[in-house]
Amino acid sequence: MEQNVHQAQMLQKLILAMSSSTSAALAMVITIATVIYGGLHLILHLTQDAREPPPVPALVPFIEPMVDLSRKKSRYYTELCNTANDILNTNVNGDEGFWGYSVTHYKAIHPPLFPGPGLDAMNRVMARKITSSLESIQSSEVIRLFDFIKREITLATTDSVYGDQNPFRDPTIVEAFWEFQEGVMGLLMGFPQSFVRESFKAREFMTKRFVKYFNDGGHEKGSALIKARYEHSIEHKIPLEDIARFETAGAIAILTNTSPACFWLVYHLYSSPGALEDCRKELGQILSATSHEKREGAFDKTITLDLTQVKTSCPILLSSLQEVLRLHSVGISTRLVMEDHVLDGKYLLKKGGTVMIPAPVQHQDAAIWGENVHSFDHRRFLPNEKRSNPVAFRGFGGGTTLCPGRHFASTEIFAFAALLILRFDMQPSGGTWKELTTNKASLWEVTPRPDEDVLVNLVSRPGFDATLKWEILVTDSDKMMPLSAEDVDALRQPN
Repeated sequence: MEQNVHQAQMLQKLILAMSSSTSAALAMVITIATVIYGGLHLILHLTQDAREPPPVPALVPFIEPMVDLSRKKSRYYTELCNTANDILNTNVNGDEGFWGYSVTHYKAIHPPLFPGPGLDAMNRVMARKITSSLESIQSSEVIRLFDFIKREITLATTDSVYGDQNPFRDPTIVEAFWEFQEGVMGLLMGFPQSFVRESFKAREFMTKRFVKYFNDGGHEKGSALIKARYEHSIEHKIPLEDIARFETAGAIAILTNTSPACFWLVYHLYSSPGALEDCRKELGQILSATSHEKREGAFDKTITLDLTQVKTSCPILLSSLQEVLRLHSVGISTRLVMEDHVLDGKYLLKKGGTVMIPAPVQHQDAAIWGENVHSFDHRRFLPNEKRSNPVAFRGFGGGTTLCPGRHFASTEIFAFAALLILRFDMQPSGGTWKELTTNKASLWEVTPRPDEDVLVNLVSRPGFDATLKWEILVTDSDKMMPLSAEDVDALRQPN
């Protein structure tokens, strides 16, 4: 009995000791959390001018916004984002100033991407590739729509940029590129290689292939664009291996957003019968046909589509693309504050600060676009429709961050979509078009891809079967399309 009492007393003391230890540990955790919480708020308070725009609302400053950003990705910017990025204004030699490789790079690549001979040459290569690819489709075929578009756009784009020695003709390079871009955010943020191992390996593999491409003189037979990028790097004394590494990033610029934008245009046109019919009718008016003497194994007729006419005479197709970018673009325009400025009489924008303008904030504002702001309206951007302020549309960015490749990308999308909707009917294998989400897209994707692919049935349209030969013509033109507010302003200027 006494032994049992003694054991009970010992157990009671042990519990009390454990309770005391747990309480002390808990108190320590609470103390540390309180110090961190208070310290972060104090830092925010001491560094925030009362006249500046209010900081992002957060229970735990600095940490909570980072967590939200990683979780919500581009959707986070629709709530509010304002951050400094002064490092972009510091050159590698330590000098301060808005100059250097990255700034002059934009100016170097602008001429070959602007309407004119260089862009026309790229468009011709791209058009031949797309025409050939669609010719290979049987009269009836089941495809995964996004994968199909991504594959064809990737090959057409890279052939037009890199020329006959295009590294992307090797399927292993294509696979490596998409593996690399999956983890590019981790590489940009400096994660350890163990966290982004596959993306790192893919980038190194691509770098070696681009070194070979440049060593073999592949760029000399490529487009004016790749020549300009290479020569600009040489002028800045960039080593060859670094030029090759830059090109892996250059590939991101030419590939990652065109495929999703083309997919969303095709998706919205085929899932909106009225839009599809309007675009087909518009395109049909600029087609030309040439009949041939009928003989075995030959085409009965050649149908020619002039891409230059598509760009200048198909406002509904152009409006449809702009509407797609309004609905799906999540890019962020940035502006450097040149002088202290009080915005709207309320908020101080300090000189040297960076203002970030997320596209979804403007593109989803009902006060700008009307009550149907979340619906696809293929006629919204037509010249004779009620127009909103052109600056409200930022599908291609704007100002110094206006996409230099917008004319090439748009022409490629028009070529692919035009040939597809003219030649084929399409229905989802499930019978109805599903509403697609983009929650899994990476933060840096300006035009997010769909979370899941769509299985569709492609069938040749009556009267547009295999007896017809299709050609895409690109006549010389230096006329730009009104893709952005800046383009609209330029077109209004006297020659």
